[in-house]
Amino acid sequence: MNIPAQLDAYLLGNSVTDWVTAITWAIAVTAAIVFVRSIARRRLAELAARTDTIADDVVIEAIKSVRKTYVLLISLGVALSWLHLPGAAHTTIRRIIVFVAVLQGIRSGNAMVDFLANHYATRKEGLDRTTLRALSYAGRIVLWVTAILVGLEASGFQVQTLLTGLGVGGIAIALAVQNILGDLFAALSIVLDKPFVVGDAIAVDNFEGEVIHIGLKSTRVRSVNGEEVVFANTDLLKSRLRNLTRRHGRRYLIPLLVAPGTPADKVGRVPALVAEAVKADGRATLQRSHLVATGLNGPEIETSILIPGMDYLEAHDIRQTILLGIMKGLEREGITLTQSAMVAKASEVTR
Repeated sequence: MNIPAQLDAYLLGNSVTDWVTAITWAIAVTAAIVFVRSIARRRLAELAARTDTIADDVVIEAIKSVRKTYVLLISLGVALSWLHLPGAAHTTIRRIIVFVAVLQGIRSGNAMVDFLANHYATRKEGLDRTTLRALSYAGRIVLWVTAILVGLEASGFQVQTLLTGLGVGGIAIALAVQNILGDLFAALSIVLDKPFVVGDAIAVDNFEGEVIHIGLKSTRVRSVNGEEVVFANTDLLKSRLRNLTRRHGRRYLIPLLVAPGTPADKVGRVPALVAEAVKADGRATLQRSHLVATGLNGPEIETSILIPGMDYLEAHDIRQTILLGIMKGLEREGITLTQSAMVAKASEVTR
């Protein structure tokens, strides 16, 4: 039998030519997709190098996760579906295509979840690795369940009953563990929105301390007194939280109550003496120094200084140096203060 006759022979209801054409078409489509994937991957890598966003990096990871074997199987299945085959064969081919597509979807989803988790874990922002790992597991579970349900529906299986059961069961479970779920989603919000990270100094109500752990259900803070304070994540986000680490500096108010009977010209010299003391130290900024009140207790001059930086002890050292400079200037001018006049109060900068 010559080659043309062999090509005209029939196999499972289709000529050998049809089989060869389908297989050739599948191989050609696979080669084209692989070629386009390599081009897109290289172009996106060049684009990602010029941008700071991670969206293009995530897309690159998804493209890299595409397996040539899966592409070939899907292309071959689509090509064979055009042949004249029994209904059962077409059903089997369709289910194989869906199964391979689901596997590829899970593979790509896992690659993107892993990339995002590693990205946040290596940014050195104090993110808790246990929390990130748990959130990545939760993301994978949601991804797998979604892909499997979509695959079953595309394969022709009836999943409405299963979805109804999952919905009723999910509502019952959510009602039973709503507090835990609330803290879990609050942990997700903390990790993504980053109002604070491990190592930040925060103030919540009357508590102030350093964040030492961000968990799935609670956040632990080491207070300035040394004890460990545990906050539920939900309660923490509902509170008026101040991140002291991210402030621009510390603002101190220094009220000076001059002794009664001090001549007005000497009282007028006090703001200049304050400015001189602040300038001599050189580390703080004088915001204002003015006479704000007069009365039986004597004239009151209020001064506001801004000390840059976040170090608590350094700020106290700077304030102490300025106060000593003010005292020396007052002594030199012969200006006395009333009892307990030099008291400094600290408040955080809000601008």
